[in-house]
Amino acid sequence: MTHRIVTLVLIIAAAISGVSSAKANDSVNVKSNIYLSSGSEFNFKVFMNKNAKRFVKKNNDEWATFNNVVRLYNNQTGSFLKLSEEEKAEFSNAVASINTKLANMKGRESQIWLTKVDVTEKVFNFLWSNKVEEKPLENIYEIPTISVEATVGR
Repeated sequence: MTHRIVTLVLIIAAAISGVSSAKANDSVNVKSNIYLSSGSEFNFKVFMNKNAKRFVKKNNDEWATFNNVVRLYNNQTGSFLKLSEEEKAEFSNAVASINTKLANMKGRESQIWLTKVDVTEKVFNFLWSNKVEEKPLENIYEIPTISVEATVGR
């Protein structure tokens, strides 16, 4: 009986270990998402810091703007949707610079990141242009009360 329990525990531990390593491999995989979401955002930063150090240093403001907007999208969607037109324009300028850099880089991975950055910008622009405007409630209606009188008999 104890031999079966030990075997079962070992099988479960191996399965959990396999799942953990699969998740770790997926997080490094560039092709996992079509745009920069929570997991791929970090991987993109690592890629750029490794392969485009000079660009990141030289264009620090644009790089910071890009990362801040992506972080807002991933963590605080309400704040992301309330960005001003100036902040949206700064984000578009940052994307243009990043796209230019990625287009000039060699390698399949940089081309995949280029596509992801481009799709991310399109998704963000779509969300900004289709957000529901907050409008104050102008008319407040009172619901009439209905009094129910007890009826005697039928």
